[in-house]
Amino acid sequence: MLKKSILTTAILFSVSATAAQTEFTKIKSINVSESTRIVGGTESTPHTRPYQASVQSSDGSHFCGGSIVGQDLILTAAHCMEGVNGDSPDMQVRVGAHSLTDGSGEAIKVAKAYTNQEYPNLSKDVAILKLEKAISDPNAKVIQLADQSFVDANISAGTDLVVSGWGTLSYGGQAPEKLMEVTVPFVTNEVCNSSEAYGGQVQDTEMCAGFKEGGKDSCQGDSGGPLVFQRDGEFVQVGVVSWGDGCAAENKYGVYGDVAKLRTWIDSAMAGNEPASGMAGGSGGDGGDGGDTGSGEETYLAFQESISYSVGEEKLELVLDVPEGVNVIYIATRGGEGDVDITAERSETDDQYADDDGFDDWGDFWDTPVNFYSSENMGNEEMIVIERPEAGEWVISLSDFADYSNVEFTFYAH
Repeated sequence: MLKKSILTTAILFSVSATAAQTEFTKIKSINVSESTRIVGGTESTPHTRPYQASVQSSDGSHFCGGSIVGQDLILTAAHCMEGVNGDSPDMQVRVGAHSLTDGSGEAIKVAKAYTNQEYPNLSKDVAILKLEKAISDPNAKVIQLADQSFVDANISAGTDLVVSGWGTLSYGGQAPEKLMEVTVPFVTNEVCNSSEAYGGQVQDTEMCAGFKEGGKDSCQGDSGGPLVFQRDGEFVQVGVVSWGDGCAAENKYGVYGDVAKLRTWIDSAMAGNEPASGMAGGSGGDGGDGGDTGSGEETYLAFQESISYSVGEEKLELVLDVPEGVNVIYIATRGGEGDVDITAERSETDDQYADDDGFDDWGDFWDTPVNFYSSENMGNEEMIVIERPEAGEWVISLSDFADYSNVEFTFYAH
């Protein structure tokens, strides 16, 4: 799913396992454990990826990748901008660094954020960050962006591309201190949309890269980072890390924003011709004048996490404040060992159909929304789908009667 650590409206995953806290989106990264990572790759030679940027919270915590596309401009993913105020984003970027723990490179505050407001359908997952000052670090350099003529002349099925970042090294794994990279082949959208892969989900403004057998990919925390064509010391960015089903799984290629197909919007945002904005919807919203283009009421959230539990530990629960207008909530688990079940319940529901004399008005009762769901299959293949959930606080609980480990937990709401 989205290759970022997501920070959502009111999400709290109380766990003994790593948890995702997110704001309505699909996953590879923002503030918590869910940063997209490079899987199956190697550490980059220091400063050989001078265009690479780390998008960070104001305290210096990495949550997404990015690329230097101008002396004071960073290209990243729209889903990294959830909850961001476009006019006064409380964030910074670090450029010119190889390690994120040794203080190297240059940290610069972000002055404005421009987020593609068509992002919620995932097909235009790009954003531009305007920095408060020009980059001066000698190890930081601007990368060239691909246009369609460059792609047509240089990119075909199997062409090697390089993706880099500080994302986790395996799905749900640890993030590295130093920049990692991996080479993955370009995959046509026809192959990426095959029934065994993404079944038509990949759009014309997206592109794919990876191996049919899996094993190498970008991952959580790599979101927003660059997918690059390189030849004879020339670097050209062709993609932006966006999403994928897990990381490096068989038939689940990495999906990237197609830079050439999105150049018109990217160029416009780089020139300051787009309204300052954060991610459409969510608790943070744009906050900026003119930042809402009409899709601001749409809420979109998704993430995946590898979970484990032992009897006697604190029960794993996700507490979610569901706003009005959400169309569907999808919750599922699969794989791993042991046995897990799922329940979803809206908390603090009022018994609004009880008469003063204590008898229910059964005519109204049959029209009331269902506020409790459960999936209790044997094993870990569990799924709950809640259509048009009632607004309010929902508690998603994972059973505590048996041990389970390395179970893939997927949550999606739109």
